Amino acid sequence: MKLNIDTTGWPPWAAAIEPFVERWGFVLLSVIGIWFVAALIRLAVLFVGKRLNPKNREFEGSTWDLAASVSRIFALIILSPIPLGLAGYDWEAIVEKRGPGAVAAVAILIFAVIIANSIARSLRRFGRKAHQRAGTDDTLFAFAASMFKYLIFAVAIVFALTQLGFPTASLAALLGAAGLAIGLALQDTLKAVAAGIMLAIFRPFRIGDYVNVAGLEGEVTDITPFLTQVKQIDNKIVTVTNDKVWADPLINFTRLTRRRLDLYFDISYDDNMDTALALVKGVAADHPRILAKDEIWVGIHALASSSVQVRLRAFVPTQEFIDIRGEITKAVKEAFDANGITIPFPHQVNVPYKGKVDVGESGPMSAPGDD
Repeated sequence: MKLNIDTTGWPPWAAAIEPFVERWGFVLLSVIGIWFVAALIRLAVLFVGKRLNPKNREFEGSTWDLAASVSRIFALIILSPIPLGLAGYDWEAIVEKRGPGAVAAVAILIFAVIIANSIARSLRRFGRKAHQRAGTDDTLFAFAASMFKYLIFAVAIVFALTQLGFPTASLAALLGAAGLAIGLALQDTLKAVAAGIMLAIFRPFRIGDYVNVAGLEGEVTDITPFLTQVKQIDNKIVTVTNDKVWADPLINFTRLTRRRLDLYFDISYDDNMDTALALVKGVAADHPRILAKDEIWVGIHALASSSVQVRLRAFVPTQEFIDIRGEITKAVKEAFDANGITIPFPHQVNVPYKGKVDVGESGPMSAPGDD
């Protein structure tokens, strides 16, 4: 394609570069147009897929999601001869020479994506079923699924590059140099991967545990080689890199089957302490979900500035900790009310000053004791 622009009267340097600018301008426009067409094709496939995909099935990683990416790749491959021809290359010879390798590389990548996603989903599904049937820990299955997925992608990329004509020895050297550069640039990411491996080996928590990691509380929903996902009590998903999870103190609230309940109740100095202790212990002993009744302990914790603090210690099932805490607190309050035990709260008393305030030239003087 040529525009036949009249360069008469142009500066010599401008007339000399005009054919070059014209040719490569068309090449650039064709590349932009091809990318735009490929993106439209992908959006069209996504539009159809989201309407045909069952609502109870996650769309991300589904067959339609994969088909959208594959359709864009094929569109780019099919339309690639256009910029090659505009650039002056013999695109037919290029396609004849490199075409089979390019098709094989794309086929390898597509096959790798399908296999990797299938293996990852199968491992996660198997882990969930094993957990439901036999109580098996499914954390390692989730971690292994992500690890296998990334390994398959890495191997597929190497095979695809060899199909494109890259020598194996040169490719190994290139990958080694690239790996060193990437390792230096992504030290924090590699730290996260190393921490993820340590978490998978030692397993201080499992999927479904309620933990405190990196200062955040929530239920662990997923563990990958890079990240740990935690669902907080208000249904927010928080993603934390594994290096932060491994480096900070970690509290697992649900690892053990029972958890100690510690509650504090304030009573007035005028109330009978023995009566209050008996009421608190009676409430705990009568509760059907308090474990090990003989281990219940009730005593005076402290003599505070305006109250006497009564402390209750009792073991409860871990999964019911919050419910039982609320029920015990309510029952103790009702028992105190029924037996005349008061729970003090701060009182403020205002005492008016009856002395004389002198007003001088500089304003009212301070009353005695106001300094």
